[in-house]
Amino acid sequence: MLDLPLSDEDWARVQNLFPETDAARGRPRRSDRDILNAILWLQQKNEKWHRLPATFPPQQTCYLRFTTWKKNGVLDQVLERLLISDTELSAC
Repeated sequence: MLDLPLSDEDWARVQNLFPETDAARGRPRRSDRDILNAILWLQQKNEKWHRLPATFPPQQTCYLRFTTWKKNGVLDQVLERLLISDTELSAC
């Protein structure tokens, strides 16, 4: 099981999967790291989106990013990298 929020080491494993975006207009973009922490929290707790604590970004923002990442395969790659590293650590 992953420790949440993600450590700097875990974030470094997956950070390159998230493209840099220029937010020249509009609201500042929410941190991919914060949203990933929210998604992982939901998956670990087996909770529904409306139960996301207020300490995370808004549930609508997290859900939209989740669907985008799921469709693009980014979320699967993230889980693969984090779970492989978590398994390797526990095997030592």
